[in-house]
Amino acid sequence: MPLKKILTLHGVAQSGPVFADRRIKTIIDTLKPLGYDFVHLTAPCNIAGTAYISARQHDYRDGDDERSWWETDDTTHTHSGIETAFALWGEALRIHGPFAGVLGFSQGGCGAASLAAMLEPTRRNHPLAENYIPASHPPLEFFIMFSGNPYRYPSETVHWLFYPKGGEDNMIRTKALAFYGEKEWKSERCQRERQQFLISRCTDVKVVPHPWSHTVPRTQEYADIVKAFVMEVEKQRRVLQPSL
Repeated sequence: MPLKKILTLHGVAQSGPVFADRRIKTIIDTLKPLGYDFVHLTAPCNIAGTAYISARQHDYRDGDDERSWWETDDTTHTHSGIETAFALWGEALRIHGPFAGVLGFSQGGCGAASLAAMLEPTRRNHPLAENYIPASHPPLEFFIMFSGNPYRYPSETVHWLFYPKGGEDNMIRTKALAFYGEKEWKSERCQRERQQFLISRCTDVKVVPHPWSHTVPRTQEYADIVKAFVMEVEKQRRVLQPSL
């Protein structure tokens, strides 16, 4: 069985090892028998001791890295560090790819959607895609996001990814699986609307609720949903490419 790869992007105040060991271990264990391997990136922005510490994980342990893919300034309505994240993602594609899919949580869910968009043919000639994404990497087969939050203040740096522009719909057409927390959507209108917007930018998306808040569900039930989704993607690929 050929080895297939999934890139994972953690949420704010996490790291690659924390995400792998304490958030998605059940998913990893469920997909590995299908031949999937995982590459867990750690974000470039060190947010320890900053205002971002409000997002500290409930199971924080001394020594945990606390990172974010970019930083948000609510005073100036700007993000910083986005292109650094692009460069890190591109390096991972170049060194560890090709990847079948990307899985991300919260800010990392936005990252997963962004990478899927960058790798679609209609965006490959954008200067930022040309700068950071290896031309040899094929489009993703799928991406998975848990509580995916889009950029709070979309600038020119990210607007080309999946925001409406002119007469073009600029939708993400890569097959997607999106989870959301019912408890979060009921209690936090802003989070609900932001996540609904990101989901709405996908043309081929399966949306799955879970009963918790802003988290990755860690029970076997939801890992099996991920497994079924990935198996369906593989089935469709075999239909389109019967020689594989």
